Amino acid sequence: MTKTRAKSATLTAALTAAVLLGLSGAAAAQGGARTLTYQILMGDDPIGTEQVRLEPQGDRTKVTVTATTRVKVLFINFRYDHKREELWKGGVLDRMTATTDDDGTPHSLDMARDAGGYRLTVDGKTQEVAANALPLTLWTPDVLKHSQLLSVIDGAPYKVAVRKVGTETVETGGKPVEATHHRIDGDVERDLWFAADGTLLKTRFKRSGYDITYVLK
Repeated sequence: MTKTRAKSATLTAALTAAVLLGLSGAAAAQGGARTLTYQILMGDDPIGTEQVRLEPQGDRTKVTVTATTRVKVLFINFRYDHKREELWKGGVLDRMTATTDDDGTPHSLDMARDAGGYRLTVDGKTQEVAANALPLTLWTPDVLKHSQLLSVIDGAPYKVAVRKVGTETVETGGKPVEATHHRIDGDVERDLWFAADGTLLKTRFKRSGYDITYVLK
C-alpha cells in the first residue's frame, strides 16, 4: 500500500468512527476521551441507562462505567446501581474496581494483575484467578476472546463459548449501522452487536424471564 493510500485509509477510518460515536473528527483522530450512553430496556420499556467513559492516558486507557436501573413489576420494585473503573495497559486489563447495590445487597470488587494472574478481592475475601480470565465487561470486543469470564458484581466465574452469528443492521442514534452479531453461551448468555470499529452498539440477554436490551443512543 502506498503512503498516500495508507493516509487516506487512516483518515476514512477516523471519520467513520466519529460518525458512529457522535464525536468531532478532530477528537476521533487524536484519540480523545469519549462517552458512550446506552438506554436499558425491559421488553420495550426503558428502565435505566449505562454510561461508558473511555479516557486514553498515554499507553493506558481508563474506563469508567456507571449503570442505573429502576424496575417495577406488579407490586415489586427493583433497583440496581453499579459503578466500576477499569485500567487497561497495552490492550490488557491491569486493574478493575467496582461497587454495586444489587437491590439492597452491596458488593465491592477489586481485581489487580500480579505475577501469576490476577488477585481478586470480593466483599473482603481474596483469591487468585488465572491470567486468561476477564470480567464480563461488554463494552470491549476483547470479551469475545475469553472462555473464562467473571461477574463484574461478585466475581462469580463463568465458563463460556463464543460464536459469530453474522452481519446485521442495528438501529442506533436514529440511524442504521452495520454490525457483527456475536453470541456468548454457557454459564452466562449474551448477544452482542459490535460496529466495525469495535464499538458495542447493542447487547441483549434474559433476566428473570424478561428480555433486557442495551442500545447505544
